[in-house]
Amino acid sequence: MKTNKSFILITVLLISTVSFACSLFTRTETTPTPDPYIFQEVTTPLKIEPDALPNAQTGVEYEVEILVSDNVTPLNSVFISDGILPAGLELIFVDGENGAKISGTPQEAGTFTFKIFVSCKGTMVSGQTLEKEYQIVVEK
Repeated sequence: MKTNKSFILITVLLISTVSFACSLFTRTETTPTPDPYIFQEVTTPLKIEPDALPNAQTGVEYEVEILVSDNVTPLNSVFISDGILPAGLELIFVDGENGAKISGTPQEAGTFTFKIFVSCKGTMVSGQTLEKEYQIVVEK
């Protein structure tokens, strides 16, 4: 009978010790407001410059920078979403830069309308996006 009482006493002491140790690691703090784990979508609009592209001339080298600003995160991509560039020109986006450039030597005359789509990297939510229509007039 003595062994049984000792066993019960040791068991009660062990349970009390474990309960006390667990209470040291249990937080009863409330989640701060605003909750740092709920991410709000970024609503700041992107800006893109220039407003309009300069005219080009066939056979003459052409280069213009497309600059993006007011982005909260780095750019993820810049591409032509609709339309085409004149033959001989290309849109170049370099990861890590806040923009792209259109460069090359136009090979054909005409008016070319296209849209450039810009997206930013998202952090737990969708990143900012923007689509802008541009026009390049290529003269002979």
